[in-house]
Amino acid sequence: FAGEPATGLPLSAEAVDRARAFGNDRLLGAALMHHLLCVGTVEPERSPELFAEAVACAERSGDRLVEFILNNNAGVYALRNGDLAVARLLLSRAEGDRDEMGDRSHHVIVNLGWVDRAEGDLTSAQRRFADALRLSRRQGERSGVAYSVLGLACNEANQGDPRLAAELFGAAQSFLDGVGEAWQEPEAGYRAAGLAAVRAQLDAAAADQAYARGQALTLDEADRK
Repeated sequence: FAGEPATGLPLSAEAVDRARAFGNDRLLGAALMHHLLCVGTVEPERSPELFAEAVACAERSGDRLVEFILNNNAGVYALRNGDLAVARLLLSRAEGDRDEMGDRSHHVIVNLGWVDRAEGDLTSAQRRFADALRLSRRQGERSGVAYSVLGLACNEANQGDPRLAAELFGAAQSFLDGVGEAWQEPEAGYRAAGLAAVRAQLDAAAADQAYARGQALTLDEADRK
C-alpha cells in the first residue's frame, strides 16, 4: 500500500491504535471504518472482530452515519463469505440506519437484493433491484444504475430469458464504464457467473449480439426492459 510505514502495517492501523489510546468511541469508530476498507487484504482473519468493535464504538458514540456504513460493509463482508443469516441481519440494521437518517442511496437496497437472490427469493430480489434502479435514476447515481441493472441481469439469467439477460449485462457494463469504475466484489463474481449461464444457453454469436445491443441502450430503454 502507498504510504505504508516501516512496520509493514498500513497507516490506517496506526490510526486505529492512536484512537484506542485516546479512548474516544467516535474517533475509534471512524478510524476502524477506514481501516476496514483495506483490512480484507492485509489482515483478513481479523475482519470479523474489527467489524464488531467498530459497530460497537459507533453505537456507543451515537454516530449513525458511521454505524450505517459499518453495518452495510460488514453485511457485504458476510455475504461474500456465504453467511447469509448474518448478512441479512447486518444489512437490515443498515437499512434501519438509512431510513432514520433519510439517506436515499442505493447500496443497502441492492445488497439486500443479493441476499434475497442467494436465498432463492428471486421475486423479492427483482423488487429490490427495480426499486434501487428507480431511486438511482432520481438521484442521478449512475453507479447505482449500473449495479441495479446488473442485479436485474443476474436475475434474468436465472429466470430463463438469456437474450434479455445478455442485453441487461451489456447495459450494466455500459453504464458503469460511463463513470469509469470497475465492478467490485461480490458483484464481479455474480456478473461472471451470470454471463457464463447466458453463454451456456445461447451460442456465442447470439450472446455477443444481445450483449452489444444492451451496450447501446439508453437508460430509458434499459429501464423499460
